[in-house]
Amino acid sequence: MDLNDYSSRFLTELLREFPEFTGRARAGEEVGCFTVELAASTGSILWISTEEFGRITVGSDAHHVHFGGWADSVDARDFADAVARIRRLLSGESSI
Repeated sequence: MDLNDYSSRFLTELLREFPEFTGRARAGEEVGCFTVELAASTGSILWISTEEFGRITVGSDAHHVHFGGWADSVDARDFADAVARIRRLLSGESSI
C-alpha cells in the first residue's frame, strides 16, 4: 500500500498507540489513503480512514467525526484528538 505523507504519519501514530491494529489497514477510497475497520465493544463496526487533503474520519455505525483538513489544522493535535476518540470508542465511553 503506497500512502501519502499525511496518511503514513497518521498510520505510524495509530499503530504506536494501537499495535493490535497491525495488519488491519487496507487501501482507502482515495489514492494514498488507508482505512481500518474493526468491531467495537458495542458490537458495531468502528472505522478509521484518511483522506487525500489531510483529514481523518473516525466513525461507528452511521455516525462519524472528522479531524483535520482545515486551514488552521495542526497535524499532531489532530492525530492526538483522533487517537483519544478511538480510545473512548473502544472502551465504550463514547458512541461517537
